[in-house]
Amino acid sequence: MKRILYILVAIYLLTTGIYASSRSDVKIIEATENIRYLGQKLSKDYLYLYSNPKRIELKEELNKDIEKLELFIHDIAMSTTNIDSKNILDFLTYNIEEIKELLSKNITKERSILILDYSESFLEGANSIASMHTYPFSKEEKMLMLMKEMDYLIERVSKYYLASKLNLDKSNNFDHMVKAILRVDKIIKEVNMYRYPSKLKQESREMSTIWKTHREFLYKSDKLFLPNLLDSSAKNLENIIEDIALYHKKNQ
Repeated sequence: MKRILYILVAIYLLTTGIYASSRSDVKIIEATENIRYLGQKLSKDYLYLYSNPKRIELKEELNKDIEKLELFIHDIAMSTTNIDSKNILDFLTYNIEEIKELLSKNITKERSILILDYSESFLEGANSIASMHTYPFSKEEKMLMLMKEMDYLIERVSKYYLASKLNLDKSNNFDHMVKAILRVDKIIKEVNMYRYPSKLKQESREMSTIWKTHREFLYKSDKLFLPNLLDSSAKNLENIIEDIALYHKKNQ
């Protein structure tokens, strides 16, 4: 009888430990997704400001992005015991301090290039941390992660569109933009195969239509420079992505 009791206690403790670990991993992965997104958004907003210094409202947006990045880095630090993850967080925190220093100075081409580099550091750091905290996704979690990925890719595409047009390593940035575009194409195909309720199905179709037009202008970046139009289009896409992501989050 005691042996059975010990076995049951052991199973309970193991199950509880796995559950606690999974919940911690979920929180960490969600935070890394937000870091990926904010790293792209921050650099995109900086480039918008470089291309149009009159958009002073973007300075406030940049400061908000920094605060959010610090918050998500703190969330991961409180949730992980992985030494490698903590070392990466220290590196990202150092990057944030460097970016704060850049934001206190005039915007220049050289500093814009530095911001692009920092955004890639946030991406690499977030990806590395996420790889250390993986767990089996459910079907709904997979779809949610796809929407999170698409959210960050929309920002990434906009970042490289601006960087290419502003002649910040033009050829290389255009290639990066194309890779991001192709990945969005694949995600939209997967979204279109999912059986959504009628209202969301309509939104997913609208998303496909908007993206098709959006993509056409991106590919014509060497002939047309329409940053404000594309910014408005990107916001429409992100609003739909948010609705679809919320659906998958509720259905987990």
